[in-house]
Formats: sequence, structure tokens, C-alpha cells
Amino acid sequence: MEGLVLRRTDYGESDQVVKIFLREKGTVSAIAKGIKRSKKRFPHHLEPFRIYDFKLARKKEGRDLYLIQAADQRHIYEGIQEDIRKIALGNFLLEIVLIAVREEHPHPELYAFMKDFFRALSRSDAIYPLWFYAMIHVMGLLGFSPNLQTCLKCGDPLRKGEANHFDPAGGVVCPRCATRLSINSLSPVNSETLSAMQFLKRCPPQAASRLQLTETARGCIETCLLNFIAYHLGRSLKTLAFLKEVLTPSQIS
Repeated sequence: MEGLVLRRTDYGESDQVVKIFLREKGTVSAIAKGIKRSKKRFPHHLEPFRIYDFKLARKKEGRDLYLIQAADQRHIYEGIQEDIRKIALGNFLLEIVLIAVREEHPHPELYAFMKDFFRALSRSDAIYPLWFYAMIHVMGLLGFSPNLQTCLKCGDPLRKGEANHFDPAGGVVCPRCATRLSINSLSPVNSETLSAMQFLKRCPPQAASRLQLTETARGCIETCLLNFIAYHLGRSLKTLAFLKEVLTPSQIS
């Protein structure tokens, strides 16, 4: 079964418990016995940002873990492995999958998106546009697509040039509806920010990587989308602090 590694946890002296995102099954938990010492069964350590063909033994009654009998490496996203910013962004997305996808609930559309996105990320240095693109589309595939064309509250088309705001509960609200909401829960959205988010929602990843953003728009989009994710997942992501740490001004694309 084809899959991606989401997380590894050491278990005892030679084993690891591995959380896997399988194309056919969704997320599963499995144990790789002897992975630290057996190069015959595991010639490659199970790493993220690689595609594997897993052979899993069925769970035994009363146990929560599959047994990984073999894992053949099929593809490496080498461009990610060589860049700490891309690793940090990739881990951020893997954490969303860990939190949001229930065990053994197949999600083939999200799995296909992750493969396509990692391919685009491995080939591009435009980290910020790709980060924003991924947040919009991953959350959309999970059923939480941000509303960016019409007002979230009244349904009227959004007008560029107006003082629109972003509500983390679902998307952009017009100035008239914003006056009836708690301003503390809203983030201002200018015309550049709105246009950029609309573009990222409809474009392929290759086009997203070519998007040019001002520092103001970048900061606004980041705030809006991170608040949106935290609202719908019910938590902040542990990987976010490291991602922000490596995205220093000198590294911005």
C-alpha cells in the first residue's frame, strides 16, 4: 500500500511506532520492529517526504497497531530534504493531516494533493506563496474552504477597495457586516490581500509559486490563514514556531 510517513516515535531500543498516511486507508498507526538494527527488512529508514510501498500485517485482536513487514522506497522529494525551510513547511502540513484525518478513513483527494504539493515544493523556492496556497487547499479538502468571493454573513459579492475583514470562522466579511461583529475577532483585509487569496484558491501550485507579495500582504494573509486553521482545528500547531523561526527576512522568496 502506497503511503507517506507522518510521524515516527522511538519504542524501546530498536523499534519505532510510525503514523502513516496511506492512499487507500487514510492514516494508520503501525510498529516497525527492529528498524534501528535490521537493514534487510528496512534498508531505508522511514523518513517523511518520501513515498513508500508498505506491506502491513493485519492488526491482532485487541491491539491498535499494524505490523510493518516491509517498506520499499518509491520516491524521494530531494528538493525538500535539502532545504530547512521546506522541511519546516512540510512538517507543518503533515501535522495538519495528523490532527484532522481520522484513523482508517480514506482521503484519496488529500493524499493526492500532498504528493502534488511536495513535488511543487521540491522544485520551487517561493516558500511563502506555497505555504499560503497549501493552507487554503488542505483546509478546503478537509471541508473548511475559506469564503473569499462573497461576504460570509450577507452573501453579497465582495468589493475590492472596501475595508473588508477576515473572520476565522469562515472567511471574508464586508464592511457593513463587520460593524455588527466583534472587531477583536476580525483581521483587516485590503485589496491586494483579497486578490492574492482569491488567486491562490483557484490556481495550480506552479502558478502559486510565481505570485509576488508585498510584506504587508504577506503578513495579512499569514495572520488570516493561521487564525482560520487554529479556529477549525481547535488548536495551534506545534510545528508553527519552528517554521516561523526559519522564515527569516533574508530567506523570504
